[in-house]
Amino acid sequence: RGAAQHARPIRVASSCSAMHGITAVARATDRMPQLPAAGVTKFMANESTAQSMRPEAPPSTPDDMARFRKSTIHAPGTMSKNPGYAEDTDHLRVQVYGKASAEGYGVQDLMQTAPKSYLIERTIEKKEAIYQSSKLEPLGVSRKLGHELPPQLASGQAPFGKGTPHNLFGLSTKVLLAPTEPPENLSEAVREQYKKSHASFAPGEQRRREYQWDTAQGVLDPSQFRFGRQGDATEHNAIYYALHPAQDPYVTQPARIVSKDLEDFKEVTTETLGKPKPVGHGDHPGPVPDDGFGLPSKRKGDGHWNARQCMEGEYSLEAQRPDVDLGQAIRPGWRNLPPPDDRSFGVPNVRTDVRAPRVRSVADHQNYGNEPSGGEVIAPSHFSQLDLNEGDFLKAQSLAQIKSIFQAINTPFGEAELEEVYEHVAYEDEGHVSITSFRAKLFDRL
Repeated sequence: RGAAQHARPIRVASSCSAMHGITAVARATDRMPQLPAAGVTKFMANESTAQSMRPEAPPSTPDDMARFRKSTIHAPGTMSKNPGYAEDTDHLRVQVYGKASAEGYGVQDLMQTAPKSYLIERTIEKKEAIYQSSKLEPLGVSRKLGHELPPQLASGQAPFGKGTPHNLFGLSTKVLLAPTEPPENLSEAVREQYKKSHASFAPGEQRRREYQWDTAQGVLDPSQFRFGRQGDATEHNAIYYALHPAQDPYVTQPARIVSKDLEDFKEVTTETLGKPKPVGHGDHPGPVPDDGFGLPSKRKGDGHWNARQCMEGEYSLEAQRPDVDLGQAIRPGWRNLPPPDDRSFGVPNVRTDVRAPRVRSVADHQNYGNEPSGGEVIAPSHFSQLDLNEGDFLKAQSLAQIKSIFQAINTPFGEAELEEVYEHVAYEDEGHVSITSFRAKLFDRL
């Protein structure tokens, strides 16, 4: 018994060792340790649903690669720059590009390069005449290189080149190269000569080389000889049938053995020209000439309408009259009748009946009759940028105003001449001297 009791613990120990081995074998093994386990784990602190729904922000783009991303190039509120010069800082060393201009030249002076009047244009031409480029290449004239032609050539009396004697053959070179005489008036010898020199063949004319064939039967003319045998004049498509004898209806074709099923299928599916398509109903006699297919569109005595009645109807004279409310209101209290004085309703677009305010607001879009017309907007005046229109030049001006305007544009006339012209214009126009009339009279003195 002692041995037995001593052996029992050994068996128990053996069984415990066996159970320990089974537990070790059945333990779960993580075969993908690089993937996080599902559910709550004990390896991450503060793990919750909110943390799972709000993951960490992705890493930002490196500074040396940010200039190539579209999110950086087209960032809101920034200027789009090409990645090639996005990091170029050389322009920061220079405050302003270009060269500073002298004082007194504004943007308006540089933009308004066209002369304002004829006097200013003449003044600019005098200033530009001192330059060498203006002397050699004047505007609107070819460049002057100092070449002088002989007097007889400059006057046009003697042309260039050497004259051709017209009495050599009686014809000029132009007539020889391009004859003006119609070809039908030329002789046969002349036409043959033009065929060799200019290849001047008539439309549709065959080129003939004047060959002569020597045969055993004698000399043959190629223009009259034909190869082959003359066929029947009533036969058509003879060459086609000669090349395709299987298509010739007059040639007996050998019999071909084909499948009956295939021929029956072709007969049912093929639509023969001029014949109805067989649908397997057998052969039926044709319809009687007086019979028609389908049902009649109108039966006698049944009261059904025909096509004309359906399109036109059968309305009475009273039903065909226009409605009583056509063009007018018949409901009491809703009749918008005009007053007897024929006045116009609404407000005019141009409010000439209202005095324009001295200082207009930016939000005031009303036209008070002092705005330019459509023609002035399409073709504005040269002085529109100065708030002047063509009517301002037709207003009467005093002598002091005339002298101040024309002295401001550096006119070459003195005060005495301006006063003399002003008195002359005032005498002709009965005291009404405008800038336009004064300028026209001043131009006569140039």
